[in-house]
Amino acid sequence: MEYATAKFFHLIGIFLWVSSSSSLGLFVLYSMHRPTGCDQHLLRNFYRWMTNIEIGGFLLALAMGFYMLYLLEYRFDIGWLNRKLPLVLGVLLPLEVLNFWFVNLYIPKHRDKMFAYRRYDLFNLLIAIPLIAVSLLVIYLAVVKP
Repeated sequence: MEYATAKFFHLIGIFLWVSSSSSLGLFVLYSMHRPTGCDQHLLRNFYRWMTNIEIGGFLLALAMGFYMLYLLEYRFDIGWLNRKLPLVLGVLLPLEVLNFWFVNLYIPKHRDKMFAYRRYDLFNLLIAIPLIAVSLLVIYLAVVKP
């Protein structure tokens, strides 16, 4: 696979990650504060599928990013990338692992679903601003390459 093709799939992964997490996530947060008439269990089940698409997109972006590094014979001499990788691996990856755990393990196995939903919503509220800030910084580093 050529570098340009790997970059294309890297960007597809980023688009899947961002779009599936932001659009439905905003609706779920809204529906917790304003009644929408949606069955929370049905909505949350759909949200779980969207979260798995989000995580799949993140993993695709990560895999293609590492493949591009391999193609470039990365030797740790790219300054902007040395600042980007710790943010991706040290902040974004652990948050996605926690997100996966919540929606695929914690919530489905919890006896009191509404309690589990509230804990997950609190998790989302706590990480929203740092996640947005780190994601924008990662995109800035990738585009501007300071």
